[in-house]
Amino acid sequence: MSRQVVTRFAPSPTGMLHIGGVRTALFSWLFARRHGGRFILRVEDTDLSRSTDDNIRIIEDGLAWCGLTWDEGPVLGDPGSWKGPHGPYRQMQRMDLYRAKIQELLDRGLAYRCRCSREAIEARRKTVEAAGKVFQYNRGLDRGKGCADAGHDASQPAAIRFRMPGDGDIVVPDLIKGDTRFPADSLDDWIIARTGEGPGDIGVPTYNFCVVVDDTDMEVTHVIRGDDHLNNTPKQIPLFAAFGTELPAFAHVPMILGADGAKLSKRHGATSITEYQAMGLLPSAVRLALARLSWTPKIHGRAVESAEEELLTDEQMIELFDLADCQKSAARFDMDKLQWLNQKLIQRSPWQELEPHLRPFMTASWSSKPDAWKAQAIQSTQKGKSLADMAEALRFAFERPADFDEKAVEKFLTAAVKPALREVSDLVDYHHEALEAAFTAILEKYGLKTKDLAQALRVALCGRPVSPGIYDTLMLVGRDEVAARLQRWL
Repeated sequence: MSRQVVTRFAPSPTGMLHIGGVRTALFSWLFARRHGGRFILRVEDTDLSRSTDDNIRIIEDGLAWCGLTWDEGPVLGDPGSWKGPHGPYRQMQRMDLYRAKIQELLDRGLAYRCRCSREAIEARRKTVEAAGKVFQYNRGLDRGKGCADAGHDASQPAAIRFRMPGDGDIVVPDLIKGDTRFPADSLDDWIIARTGEGPGDIGVPTYNFCVVVDDTDMEVTHVIRGDDHLNNTPKQIPLFAAFGTELPAFAHVPMILGADGAKLSKRHGATSITEYQAMGLLPSAVRLALARLSWTPKIHGRAVESAEEELLTDEQMIELFDLADCQKSAARFDMDKLQWLNQKLIQRSPWQELEPHLRPFMTASWSSKPDAWKAQAIQSTQKGKSLADMAEALRFAFERPADFDEKAVEKFLTAAVKPALREVSDLVDYHHEALEAAFTAILEKYGLKTKDLAQALRVALCGRPVSPGIYDTLMLVGRDEVAARLQRWL
């Protein structure tokens, strides 16, 4: 490629950051990293009624949690600052640039002022639709009724419309879907700026205008976005041409469906990225699961097949990512597959990598524990399906049980085992080898099986007969606390 690859993720901050948006950001991030390019975060906040600073923070925090760091864009946590040479990266802070570009189009006769009222347009729409046709402003049955040839000056407030080509096809070249053709006469002269407040004012520009100006100004080479934007692209292509700028490459990624083929919704599992974080999923598992939606990685020209091959690292995904390997049809999201990936990645991750992700699920006292204790705690619970499961499995190490499984108490805390509990209570050396040797001696002395003593200890210490390995359990609770908890049963 002759130019440096530049991709962007340009969300509208009108709500939560959903997994479809994160998948789009991930593909843009992977493609930029694959080609040594730049990845931009740009906030498209021209929907004034719904865009909020809180939603911008949610987007930034969600991407940061996912590990999708941006090279240019807002500074995390500081909406008034940015990094990169093309800032600001919020559209509402770029109004001077947009208005200058709109004035340029007006001066060149490529845009015009429209004073049509909403009521007048709605009345014409009803007339056209009553005739069984699709309403198009100043096209088809509406031709000659709009403002295209009225030559309105700036003496009254007006919207601004872009003058679209009148004939031929607008071809959208797409790296995933191939070429898609749109007849030019099927498209309106669309509004590029809403009606201003006073005479001559250029109002707030619309999304389809701003995105072209921003992609041009920020030197974006590849526009990777959801295929719900495909119908916007034939509006944007003539605008690129009007500004005389090179067209970026487009890649419209198919939508995500639930496992049953229906539109993704709450019943298929969480849809907001913050929900996945709260569920205790690893960012690496989310990245991998979303990457596999519509993308089939190939190793030496062969699609990955085995479970082991599926567990790609970020480095492998970056090396293998190719838009040519993305499917055209909608992808199906499988919550069970995501949880399986999460469990596998938890099991194979070093404790040092898991600890920062586990920390938010733990009590405040977790941070004061020594590294050796944390390592033992994590390694003893790495069979859990999620970080939340691991945290729950470690609750016994921080809290005395508030209640006890009555059936387990009756079954395991028998008179025969209590003398052995007394001897465990008196143990001093809590190294693994010493505990193992002590248990062997105690079991032989009282004629018990390992299960008898281990389950009795679990119930006494944790309130239920479930915990990590019994030696890990004792060491994590600690000698003094073990003695204190056992006292009530002796």
